[in-house]
Amino acid sequence: MQATRKRRNQRNAFFAFLGFSLAALLVPLPYMKVTASPGASTGSSAVPAFDLIDRNRDGYVDRKEAQALPGLPESFDSIDRNGDGRLDRLEFARW
Repeated sequence: MQATRKRRNQRNAFFAFLGFSLAALLVPLPYMKVTASPGASTGSSAVPAFDLIDRNRDGYVDRKEAQALPGLPESFDSIDRNGDGRLDRLEFARW
């Protein structure tokens, strides 16, 4: 009886751990969601996060605007493939 209760408690603790781990992994997903529009085959993809970050609506995300998205400033140089100091929609979508 004692061993059964101990195993049940261990199992419950394990499942609680799995549940909390899954929840922790799912929390950042809304920030990373990238969806393609019907014209995605032509290279024009709709990136909701890009539109939110591009505050001045010039079609690019510069370093100052990149501060709004966690993880983007640290990766900015590797994402900026043409080295112009700003990200276009295609560069952002590849990230």
